[in-house]
Amino acid sequence: MSNLSTVNLQLNSLTVYRSILQDETVSRFARVLVAAQSGDAVSFCEAYGAFFQSLSKSECSLDFAAHLEQLMRYDDNAFSRAAARENKDESYQALRNATAFDLEAIRAAAGVTAAELKKAILSRGDDQDSALISRMPEYTVNARIFQKDATVMLNDLELFYRAHGYGVFAKFGAFRWDRELVGILNPDPVRLSSLKLYEYERGLVAANTKVFVEGRGGGNLLLYGDRGTGKSSTIKALANEFCASGLRIIEVTKDSIPAFPVMMERLRDVPLRFLLFLDDLSFSTDDAAFSALKSVLEGGVVARPENCRIYATSNRRHLVKETFSERSVDVDDVHAGDTKQEKLSLYDRFDQTVNFFAPNQAQYLSIVRAIALEKELQVQSEELDRGAVQWAIRSGGRSPRAAKQYVEWAVAQLQKGASILSE
Repeated sequence: MSNLSTVNLQLNSLTVYRSILQDETVSRFARVLVAAQSGDAVSFCEAYGAFFQSLSKSECSLDFAAHLEQLMRYDDNAFSRAAARENKDESYQALRNATAFDLEAIRAAAGVTAAELKKAILSRGDDQDSALISRMPEYTVNARIFQKDATVMLNDLELFYRAHGYGVFAKFGAFRWDRELVGILNPDPVRLSSLKLYEYERGLVAANTKVFVEGRGGGNLLLYGDRGTGKSSTIKALANEFCASGLRIIEVTKDSIPAFPVMMERLRDVPLRFLLFLDDLSFSTDDAAFSALKSVLEGGVVARPENCRIYATSNRRHLVKETFSERSVDVDDVHAGDTKQEKLSLYDRFDQTVNFFAPNQAQYLSIVRAIALEKELQVQSEELDRGAVQWAIRSGGRSPRAAKQYVEWAVAQLQKGASILSE
């Protein structure tokens, strides 16, 4: 049986991974260790019940060792940051030694079973409490990493940090910016293979992204074109394709554009690549975000991080909305031409613009047929085409989005025995 007092002492002696003690489940486990040796059955039951409840809400399904392993993998500490970098400094070996010490302590905690905790309190407590304590539910300890020696565990962690980064960057592949990075648990799983048509346009975006991920350059992109043509889906799909290669995507709203300098400084030293994704971008006259974005794109006094690129989508080529009333005021503008050029200047700041235009009817129908085949839609091709054309007229135009919506609607119609054609 483990010496629970020693395990508790080891946990409290953590250095590099000390932040895991702040985890609710781990802190409650530490209280169980103390209560198990106290001889106080009430204190033990309270501490164990709170620990079990906390563990049951974790992602590891009552496996305490797996919970500890997950905390280690996603911890943001001096060792995980150093291991993720290719260039190690002179202090790295000292960090490795401190980490090895911590791993032994965490392994000891991961090896404590519910049966051992119960046996400890039963050996000190009142016999009349034995029946109740012995029936208390038990957790599991199955994480394989703790079955290896400390050197192998250390090497495994180094490989993980090098491949996936550290902290939240290892845990999530997609983020949004809300004054700080917020990980997205369920990002859009779209893949390039599920997108139809626009192979040339997607090829341009993919080539730029591949060069960027490989550290060979790559520029800021503007994907401009008609609505529903798959501009946003292309960016999200590429983020999914290159996630395993170290690419992360951060969704940024227009209101957060002035925070770009802060955001980029946060990301500068992270050994991963980041796409700052601005969706459906447009500006009104005198919009403060307009000047802020232009400054970031052209570069300010502070060097732009080489691991960040901006990908934006827009249905407007000029990005800045103009009204006829504004044009009538231009007669009073001595330098009206300069004013107009200023409004067009943001478009030119992007390194490359990729155009996504609405498909013609033949292309639209080919998209419909491809999606219908994937959905195993059982209908005559002539009827499918007629229904698709009618749908495009009702929805206001042809697009891949309209094609997908039509096929999904047609599937639902056929399931209830209805027609896919308008009266």
